[in-house]
Amino acid sequence: RLCLPQEEDKKLVVSFFVGAGRIKMKVRQFVNVVMQKYGRSSSLYTVSRIKAEEQLFYRSTAEAQAPATSQQKENFNMALPSSAVVPPWMEIMSRMPPAMLRFERSSSDGTKLDFLPFYERSSGGSSKILCLDASGRSFLYDIDAGSSQPVPCLNSPKGDNPICFSITNPEALDPEQADALYVMNKFPVSRNPCNFEVLKYSDPSSCEKMEGWNWHRLPSPIDYVDVSLVKCHTLLHIDGDPIFLASSPKGSAMGTHCFNTVTRKWFKAGRWTLPFFNRAEHVLELGNLWFGICNSSPNHFCAIDLSSIHPDKAPSLLYNWQDLDLPEDWVLLDCSFVYLGAGRFCITKIFEFGEDEDTGHPTEMGAVISGVEVVPSDKTLQMVKHKSIFYNFVRDNIVCVF
Repeated sequence: RLCLPQEEDKKLVVSFFVGAGRIKMKVRQFVNVVMQKYGRSSSLYTVSRIKAEEQLFYRSTAEAQAPATSQQKENFNMALPSSAVVPPWMEIMSRMPPAMLRFERSSSDGTKLDFLPFYERSSGGSSKILCLDASGRSFLYDIDAGSSQPVPCLNSPKGDNPICFSITNPEALDPEQADALYVMNKFPVSRNPCNFEVLKYSDPSSCEKMEGWNWHRLPSPIDYVDVSLVKCHTLLHIDGDPIFLASSPKGSAMGTHCFNTVTRKWFKAGRWTLPFFNRAEHVLELGNLWFGICNSSPNHFCAIDLSSIHPDKAPSLLYNWQDLDLPEDWVLLDCSFVYLGAGRFCITKIFEFGEDEDTGHPTEMGAVISGVEVVPSDKTLQMVKHKSIFYNFVRDNIVCVF
């Protein structure tokens, strides 16, 4: 049942599918890491794949919780000699695995490429990637199939690091072409004729456009245009309809708005904002909660309940776990996470650290990629830390992980 905010009880009641296809998902084997080269090769991007089960996780939850493993981490946390020292329990990765894909910008104007995961996150897939340039040109790549496919240009560019999410297109005839990718500018502006659009496959019986992948214009979030950026987003379902939640920065009067992907209409969810950094993900098998990284320092891994949301009352954090313990002068620059299935997450955090004696500026930059597991424990949830690997940005840097 959906009760719009203007109704008497002022509550959005979120419904869920409880079939096996919704509760269980395939466990992902790989995590995709997009790298950009430094120096003269800065126009070159590569995509490598980390085998999560081997490199980020122990063989079992019990092994991750073993006293020897825990004591090793505790000993490091008690006496850290320098901010530039990588923890001894953390594996150092000098090079990423061999690149599966290589991309190079066609222009030398310094603009960047964006890489978007083109698959429904709950499906367990991980191989389709959409590459966008600053002009809106796009290419679709499938790592597993070893294939590439040009798709039409965006109706208009979406700026750096656009918001994206995928859902299953219920009208698709071919399950291999059932994903629909939604892309939106983080800061919708009136001068952009198309801030929000969706890429989906048109079958021969469709009268909308020619057969194949096509972009379709969607209405912009009017309240945000020229006013506010979208700081965080997530997906939920209301009466079976996939709903996109867009939330403004903390303290903004914009609050949180919803877009119904079926009716293609926007409506306001509430005056509150989501407490996550960039995005959150609904995990039905883990207490029917939404997981993400907290947008306030120290940016711990966290979870909230969005199954029943009120326009006047912000959802509160149910869990706030310390997923990483590093020196205080390691400055967080960016972070992201990937849900792998079976309660396992890959968390990536990018830091500056070290200090130049003359300038006081940081001397090092790198990423910590961690595997964590959320498990039921006495009618509650517990986060179990597994492995962490450190990658120093020397020849290249990590652009995104998904």
